[in-house]
Amino acid sequence: MLRSDGRLRIAAAWFHPPMLTAAALMQRTVLTIPAMMPATEVMHLFVTAGVSGAPVVDEHGAVVGMIAAGDLLREVDQAHDDDRDDGEAGSPGDHLRTLTAQELASPGATWVAPDLAAHAVAAVMQRERVQHVLVGTDGVLAGILTAFDLLRAILPT
Repeated sequence: MLRSDGRLRIAAAWFHPPMLTAAALMQRTVLTIPAMMPATEVMHLFVTAGVSGAPVVDEHGAVVGMIAAGDLLREVDQAHDDDRDDGEAGSPGDHLRTLTAQELASPGATWVAPDLAAHAVAAVMQRERVQHVLVGTDGVLAGILTAFDLLRAILPT
């Protein structure tokens, strides 16, 4: 039986259920995007891998930014904008082929510690207005956590 304070009553003993943490909920296999990958390849990779965001890494594997599906859609919209400047060379597709992942990415990324409670991760996502957070310590990537991962964890089974 669940009490209003979130504790379970079992055999007349009160205890707290184990706390869900970022490490417990994160995806441990993280798709990373090379900084110099063309935007069209990033789009293809997102679609084939079924992801909506990924960290962008430099040649040493250090995270330099984050790309979300919204960043890609914004760039597609801008590339097809009817108000393109006169004299802009090439087609919208040419623009997307020459644009790199690092140019598309939001600089930096939102990180959380592996032991951060799930409700605190949700608060960070809401405050930072992001759908993905990287999980790790001292810039070492351990996983990625999405808003859907959090929703999946609280969805009653």
